[in-house]
Amino acid sequence: MMKKSYSLILTVAVVSLLGACSAKGEQTTKSTSTSTSHSKKVTSVTSSQKQVRKETTSSVSRTKQQAQSQSQTKQAKALWDSSKKQALATFMSGWGTTMGQTYQSYDLTRDTDYAGIHFPSKLAQTDLAVDDTPVTAAWSTDGTGSADYNVVAIYCDVDGGTVGGHLYLFTFHNGQPVVLITSQNQGTPDNRLHFSVTANTDLKTGFANIVSGQGSGQANTSQPTTSAVSPISATEAQAIVAAQNIQYREEQGEPAGNKTSLAGGGIVLKQYAGAQGIDIIKLTPKPGNKVNITVQNGSLRDGQAGETAPISQNITVDR
Repeated sequence: MMKKSYSLILTVAVVSLLGACSAKGEQTTKSTSTSTSHSKKVTSVTSSQKQVRKETTSSVSRTKQQAQSQSQTKQAKALWDSSKKQALATFMSGWGTTMGQTYQSYDLTRDTDYAGIHFPSKLAQTDLAVDDTPVTAAWSTDGTGSADYNVVAIYCDVDGGTVGGHLYLFTFHNGQPVVLITSQNQGTPDNRLHFSVTANTDLKTGFANIVSGQGSGQANTSQPTTSAVSPISATEAQAIVAAQNIQYREEQGEPAGNKTSLAGGGIVLKQYAGAQGIDIIKLTPKPGNKVNITVQNGSLRDGQAGETAPISQNITVDR
């Protein structure tokens, strides 16, 4: 009986021990499985992070390359060069002949000397206006720059004088070729040198063609365009005025600015009107061989002297 009891106890103990070992084994297996799964997840996250960093680095690299490429493109986009400079010199020689004028070129090696204007050395320091709008201008060797008008060439038909001159600036304004002209030889109330865009079609077209590479530098001299205008001389101005029965007389002690050339080929005649003021007659050439005439009769007695007097006559006639 005792043997049976011991045998039963021993059997129960063995079964319990086996159960415990089995449970521990399952727990170890679960722990190992959990650890392996966690390890796989960590490895997967690390791999994703590396991929993100790799893609980010690649994107930054592409952005830098694009920025460098754009910068190089901008630097390489010069608008003016030595060959175009030479083409313009050839063009101006021919064009000046058709206008009855002789033009000289001015650059960093040689300044203009017209009515106290010294360009290009004083260009950036001079207060300018284009069509009465204040602007900035600066010399440029390739047509680029931060000024409103980047000047690549300067031509003038007067060297050392103050009368009858035409000063041209060949410029780039917002990347487009623009030819400016002034014949101003006196100071103005706003202390600016006033320019206007040339009205001469041949000159505008010639410069634009040279810039685009389409121009040969030869001026079109075979058949002058009807839109081209030639400057009015003092002699012609007096003849035109006389033909229209507009009173004008030459006399000693004439007003300052009499027979002064204006932008676009015009001219102004001034005369004293007794003790009453100054009469001002402006003649402006127009396409089709026409001329516009305006007359201002100044009077000191009513507070109006010349420049501020109302226009009493405004006509356009044949030259």
